[in-house]
Amino acid sequence: MCVQVRAPGLGPLETLLKRFPQARVILDHMARPVLDDGPPYAKAASLFALARYENLYLKLTTHNLRDAPQDFLVGVVKLFGAPRIAWGSNFPASDGKLGGLLADARQALAVLSDAERDWIFFRTAKNLYAGIA
Repeated sequence: MCVQVRAPGLGPLETLLKRFPQARVILDHMARPVLDDGPPYAKAASLFALARYENLYLKLTTHNLRDAPQDFLVGVVKLFGAPRIAWGSNFPASDGKLGGLLADARQALAVLSDAERDWIFFRTAKNLYAGIA
């Protein structure tokens, strides 16, 4: 299932993750974390705390790439692991053409390893959505 909540909804999401540990849950837009406090991003602590739930996956979208500093994005990938993160363009709701959104995402995540980018841009989605060829 895919849920879209912000920080106030992460407590109820944690309840769901505990109650249904076999359900794979995708958190859309990574809950649009508030990052204006800078490193170590204490305002995002409730998101970080959810990394312990192996059934939680993050959808990293154009919103996140435009709003989050690179060090935050790299930290989230290290904390959750690339196999639990899938890129989503948010097309057509996001401004720009799909090819441009993909190019922007690839540039923003260029600091990651090839294997991490492979998971984020392809393998995680294929794992989550088994019908994808």
